[in-house]
Amino acid sequence: MHARRRSIRFSGTEVTISAAVKDGFFGTDRKHTFDVKKIKSISNSAPGFSRPGKLTFTVEGASDEVVENPASGGDRVDMNTFCYGSLDAGRVRKLVAEIEKARDAT
Repeated sequence: MHARRRSIRFSGTEVTISAAVKDGFFGTDRKHTFDVKKIKSISNSAPGFSRPGKLTFTVEGASDEVVENPASGGDRVDMNTFCYGSLDAGRVRKLVAEIEKARDAT
């Protein structure tokens, strides 16, 4: 799923969050992959009027360093956070349910 210059993928056992960052002429993606076993908690604040929703993972041993050079239209948040708009709210809820199910199975 792609939103706000970030993407999130779930393979069934791992979550990968990618963020577009300014790096040179073309830019690049910065990725953070973590196992569902390392997720301590998940918080999902729904999008509101003129503010994005935030899906935040608390991950054991992960850095909470904020991305300082996001690409145009990107958000300055850490790599454990996925920001999204109201059109993606339903898909994010389904994704959270899948991740919670995988966490409970481990």
